[in-house]
Order: sequence, then structure tokens, then C-alpha cells
Amino acid sequence: MAYSHSQLETYQNCPLKYRLQYVDRIRTGRKSIEAFMGSTVHAALEKLYRDVLMSRCPSEDEIADYYQSLWDTTISDDVFVVRQDYCVEDYRQTGLRCVRDYHRRHYPFAGGAPVWLERKVVIPLEHPSGERVDFTGILDRLDSLGEGRYEIHDYKTSTTLPSRHDLERDRQLSLYQLAVEDAFEDAREVELVWHYLAFDRELRLRRERSDLERIAAEAAATVRAIESCEDFPARESALCGWCELQAYCPKRKHPVMVMEMRERELGMERGAQLADQYAEWSRRKKEAEERLGELREEILEFSSYHAVDNIQGSSCMLKLSRGRAPKLPPDGCEQRDELERVLRQCGAWEDASRLDARRAASLLEREDIDREVRACLAALISWEETPTLRVSRRRD
Repeated sequence: MAYSHSQLETYQNCPLKYRLQYVDRIRTGRKSIEAFMGSTVHAALEKLYRDVLMSRCPSEDEIADYYQSLWDTTISDDVFVVRQDYCVEDYRQTGLRCVRDYHRRHYPFAGGAPVWLERKVVIPLEHPSGERVDFTGILDRLDSLGEGRYEIHDYKTSTTLPSRHDLERDRQLSLYQLAVEDAFEDAREVELVWHYLAFDRELRLRRERSDLERIAAEAAATVRAIESCEDFPARESALCGWCELQAYCPKRKHPVMVMEMRERELGMERGAQLADQYAEWSRRKKEAEERLGELREEILEFSSYHAVDNIQGSSCMLKLSRGRAPKLPPDGCEQRDELERVLRQCGAWEDASRLDARRAASLLEREDIDREVRACLAALISWEETPTLRVSRRRD
């Protein structure tokens, strides 16, 4: 079994995308412009350091020209732009600025000696079942500073700068540190370095042994979740627009199809018609419910004022019946706790309480409940589809 950081991250963001990409192995060839820009910048910086290893120090213009040439020869119609405020040329210039700024900041590259460049690493983790799980990844650059000191470098072209808390939660470079310590016996000090190129910023972090062990255990737990997953549900988020597999997703494929239609075609598309009609009748239903609530209050007031239970209309009669319904204190308040205590004390708890299906099902996800108990619950609880419809007021 082998898993990469990208696989684990994909599963955590959207289990369905994980299944489509890594189980069904669907390949579309499509790539977001952000991913394309990032891979092109990475390739340019790899070229830079390979030249450094060969005792050449390329100029800023030379490495910028390499980036531009690589962009021109690899860009294709399969690269898509999500943010409509920007075009492909904006991203090209952003990547070019990243490369130039990096060269200016680190020239003449006389710091640590590069040991690994774009190196595939394998980190063995212990699966909860006792089996070995290999965590794999491509380490951007490893520098040796001498005397057992190493730096793991990672290039980021993201336009969002992480917080310190975000860095401390990082899994990828932390597991890479385990690979470095395993490969180099003299490694006594390893520092993690992120280059946020769009900001010309360098962020650093050192890990305690307890942090590495915790992160490795969390990675193994995510592997366990993947291997025990059966349905791989789609999970909507702000990341959906950047997914290259939207055409295979039940939550995104119809919106994508509609977005590509002309206005005239859209008016004839049955799904769009149904969505528009349902939204219109939902709006009318809400207005009707609001008006019915207002009328109900007026009717009750009229009934009370005139002391009548039956109200005659021109074509109908309203009949009011009055009764009493019990009301319990809300969950979490002192009165509710006291009520439950009294019921248990007098032996009437079993008669007064009832099973709640959702609460019972939620026990299946709780790690503090014995595994055998959860297995027993899973065998006793059945599932049925309960379709619901809601109207989104925005066009996804």
C-alpha cells in the first residue's frame, strides 16, 4: 500500500474525487491554470539548481527565458481558468515574477549544498492493522548545511499566505523530514522551509519528535478511513470550481453542462426548466406560508374576542379545536437535566425516552465507543434514501 500527500488531501477534501482519480483512474487531461503555473515555476527552479550543481549560475534573464519557453511549449486548451477576473497572461506574468524575485533574493545561491532535487521519497508508516503503509512524495529540494544540518525546501505559488497555525498542521514536509532522517544517519537538525513565491516570503519551522509521531499517526488514520470507506460521497466546497473531474460529479456535472450552453439552448433544457419552476413554486410556497401564519394569528384573535370556535365563510367554515400538548425543557438547560434525573430515579426513563435515529447513527463515528459495540450498532441500523430539495439563490 502506498499513499501520497495529494491522495490523502484529495480524500479529506472530497472522497468522490479520490475515488474517481485514484480508484477509477479517470484522466481528463484538464488542469487548472494555477496548477499549470505552479508546475512551470517548479520546473524553472529545478533547472536553476541543476545548473548550480554543475557549477553554473544562470542569470536572472536566463532562468526567466527558460520559464517563458517552457510555458509557451506546454500551455494547451486543456488548461482552464476559474477566476474570470484574470486571464492566462496574468498567470504567466505572476509565475515570471515569482521566478525573478526568487533569483534576486537567493543569488548567487551560495547557501546550503543541494542534495536532492525533485526527489521521490518513501516513508514507511505503520497501518493500524499492523501492515506497512508507504507514504510517497516528491521533495522539491533538500540542502545540506554541514555538520548534520539539513533544510527541506518547498516552493509554493499560492496567492494565500498561511498562518503559523497552518504551518504547524502541515503533513507533507513533516513526513518528508522522516524520510531525510531515515536516509542520512548524520541528520541531527532538520528545518522545514516554505518559499511563498508570490509574496517573496520564506517561512520556517522546526518539528519536535512528538509532532512527527502525531502527524504520522494521523496520516495512518486517514489511510484507515480511506480503506474502510464504501460510498465515497461528493463533498461540495469552494474548491469545486478547480476540480478537473466536475463532469463526473453528480453535484457539478449539470451546472457545468448548463454553463456551456447558449442562452437559447438553456431555455429548452429540461433540467434548467425544472430547477426554475421548482424555485418559483418554492418562492410562492414561502409567501403562502407567511400569509397563512398571519391569517392564523388574526383568526385566533377573532375567535378569542368573539368567543367562537366555528367561523363561517362564504364557501367554507373554519373549525377550531383547542387542546393541550406537552412541552419539555430544551436540551442542555438545568430543568431538562432535572427532568431526566427524576425520570431515571423513579424508573420511568425507559418509558419516557425514545430512540433518535440520527443520534444513534452518529455513534458509529465516535472513536470513544468500543469497536465491537459500533460493529453491533452498524449491523442493527439500516439506511434508507431520504431525498431533499432546496433552492440555492445563486447560480453555482
